[in-house]
Amino acid sequence: MELQEVLAELAIRDRLRRGRIRYGRRTGPLVLQIEGGEAETRAWLEEFHRSYSGVAPVNEPADVPAAPKQVADELLDIAQGCGYDGRPAYHLPIVFPRFAVAYTVLVAWEPDESRRTRADLNAELEERVKQAIGEARRDVLRRVRQRFGGLTRDPYVEQQLGGLVGFVLRVAGAFRFPHFRTVRWYRTKGFGTRPLRTTRVLIRELATWRKKEAHEQELLLVDAMLADIDAHYGLFRRLNRARRPVVLLPAVDRVPARRVIRDTLLAAYDGKSRGLRVHPVVIATSAPGGAPPPRGDNEPVAAGALAEAVPALFARRREVAEERSRDRDVPLPSRLLRVTLGAGAPARKQRVGRVGPVTAATVALAGAGLLGYAAFVVSGPESCGEGLELIGAECVGVSDGTDVFMPAVKGMREVFGRIEAENERIATAEHATVALMIPMESGIPAVREQILSEVQGAYLAQLRVNGPESAKPPIRLVLANPGNGYAHWRAAVDKLVTREPRLRVVAGFNLSLGDTRAAMAHLAQQGIPVVAGLVTSGDFANPESQNRAADPFPGLTRVVSTARQQADALLRADPALAGAGTALVADTRPGDNYNASLRQAFTEARKGRTGSGVQDMTFASPGLEEAGITPNKFADFALNLCQSNARFVYFAGRAFHLKLFIKTLAGTYCAGKKSYTVITGSDATTLASRLSDAERALLRGDPGVGRPAVSVEYAAPAHPDAWTAQGPDVPRYLAEPRQAMLELRESAAALGNVDLTDGRAIVTHDVILTAARELAKAVALYGTELPTTDQIKDGLPSLHAAYRIQGASGWICLTNAGNPYNKALPVVRLDAATGRPHLKTVAWPLGTPPENNCVVPQTTP
Repeated sequence: MELQEVLAELAIRDRLRRGRIRYGRRTGPLVLQIEGGEAETRAWLEEFHRSYSGVAPVNEPADVPAAPKQVADELLDIAQGCGYDGRPAYHLPIVFPRFAVAYTVLVAWEPDESRRTRADLNAELEERVKQAIGEARRDVLRRVRQRFGGLTRDPYVEQQLGGLVGFVLRVAGAFRFPHFRTVRWYRTKGFGTRPLRTTRVLIRELATWRKKEAHEQELLLVDAMLADIDAHYGLFRRLNRARRPVVLLPAVDRVPARRVIRDTLLAAYDGKSRGLRVHPVVIATSAPGGAPPPRGDNEPVAAGALAEAVPALFARRREVAEERSRDRDVPLPSRLLRVTLGAGAPARKQRVGRVGPVTAATVALAGAGLLGYAAFVVSGPESCGEGLELIGAECVGVSDGTDVFMPAVKGMREVFGRIEAENERIATAEHATVALMIPMESGIPAVREQILSEVQGAYLAQLRVNGPESAKPPIRLVLANPGNGYAHWRAAVDKLVTREPRLRVVAGFNLSLGDTRAAMAHLAQQGIPVVAGLVTSGDFANPESQNRAADPFPGLTRVVSTARQQADALLRADPALAGAGTALVADTRPGDNYNASLRQAFTEARKGRTGSGVQDMTFASPGLEEAGITPNKFADFALNLCQSNARFVYFAGRAFHLKLFIKTLAGTYCAGKKSYTVITGSDATTLASRLSDAERALLRGDPGVGRPAVSVEYAAPAHPDAWTAQGPDVPRYLAEPRQAMLELRESAAALGNVDLTDGRAIVTHDVILTAARELAKAVALYGTELPTTDQIKDGLPSLHAAYRIQGASGWICLTNAGNPYNKALPVVRLDAATGRPHLKTVAWPLGTPPENNCVVPQTTP
């Protein structure tokens, strides 16, 4: 079947013909995306609109707007186009009262809350909503009056019925309130799971949505529009096979609002709108591969193969749904089908001689092999979004905010949307691209929160450095996912280099692993400056020497102190931690530089301490977030520690295994010990979010039954309460970070749902801020609005003293090797009594704060 024939069957253009290509309540709807060249898709869409205009409800395909439009305004255009403007001949138009209510409450209404009472505002909103509903039904009511108004004056009716018809119609009109039916959102009186009995209650419920996130409001608007379409196609219209509405979304690859509408429709179709009786036919257009769906992308199909692809997609979705019902982690295919223009026109049939079964089978197999090989070569890896590819179960690549990693995580859609909007705002200015490269997906709740915090911190830094009074250039922030444990860093780097011609700095890097080091080294050798965040292993730093040619990471800047410096700061802040009663528990898993670096630093701290608590205890964990047999090992370690004089335990391992260890330690009977203090590294910043209330209670111990209490201390890379000193004579090393933290708190409050307590948002903010300061310094040195990568690296040695970076985590003063000099380190203690972390003190690796406004001496320790 030709493409137009398939679309005609989906829209029921030929009402007397029962098509075999359709969708309904059992299968649900789909979205078609026509892909081809810009001129080709535009011409096809215009021809399609001409052939359907006046036949089925269809909106006019608008051009790409000169200025970006809001999602709600694009939806309003669609409602008007499929309503009054696109109504078929001799038919009443579709009305959208539910959409009118949602649009009025969420978008159009702008109350002056400073001068009016809540009761007045509620009354005003109710009146506005009723007006909007009446306006939505204006054309229908006018046409009903035209049809029935003359009936009451008809002489025959008056003679036979004595004006009874007119009386009945007038009584019915007197009691008719058009806004009452709007409460029936989905054919039942209710909104979500809460029963709503009146329109007034519905309006108040909708008013609470003004405080919800943008993507939730957009989903509500789409749901309202779909509910109006469903309400229009009642039993009579369905039995009469009324033509379905067609929603056109041109150029979704170039118009972000339309792409959001397309993705929101996909979400609605798998959400509350799944059970509707009638769905619109949604047709989007795009350049080939320019706008894949957020998840579950299907291979593009030729136009001539669409008739077979539609039922095949629904069959595949049913199969996957059955597998998922058996707890199998199988990605569900998207409802989006991408259709390639010009590649699917069926060839003219020609009569050929008959062939035998062997010949036919041979030809078929050969053809299938060639097609399979061609598909593999042409299509490449499966896509999970623009600039992204699916590698195993991970979505790897680069997003500018358009495609959202882990969209189900609360706050993730919001911050990605803000990044996308800011990138669009500065798109026409001379700007530089900065990439945040961290693993963007995880199945661990605590790690998900960590990822959200780091992305939020990066956005807040972008907002700060792109302000109207900030130094040039503004930055375009992109988010690069190298996969779990940086396993697919090369694919992410390749995407960055090919897709971002203005790439100037790659920042982030939050895991001290072998693959992380390989990614940093590769970027450095390619001449791209790197700003490292939460990597603390000593072999992720350039050596403090005068020979810059020997640096393993040319152009590297670090924002966080190494594990050795963290250990030095801890011991200088509390020398009792290095006493004789100590023990070391270390993870020896290969490839984890963080663990190795901590072990080395703690070993140095204990060197020369005679009568130490117990000999070193080692274990080899199977992975970052895997237990294996480590709990068995920890049980033995706890018994050994109980028999020793050790009260302080150095733990060189990840937060996942730290949690297992302290639980085992607290749960092991030891009558001779009242308490332990576990000393560890900065990965412990996620420990508090990993602990349940029951586990916190366990850490409190119970001396009466011989269970010791367990506390944890670590040097955090940042803490929101580190800069609380007050008074007129506060030194600069405290006053400037305090002001930076104050500004960060204000912008975080405006964004909402930002947790600063684990320090990760703060550090990532400072990482992006450092990248921006490097760019600004190069602009000042070379007088160009967009410096080269070499020019950026040339300015690094001067970023100290007067050019120090005033970060929210403290002063960042860079040595010639790109390392932070004497960086402040908050010492955090997770008390056994509360199970909650609190700031103990602020320490410095050299024992005292930096002097002389952070002038780096000629030789650094």
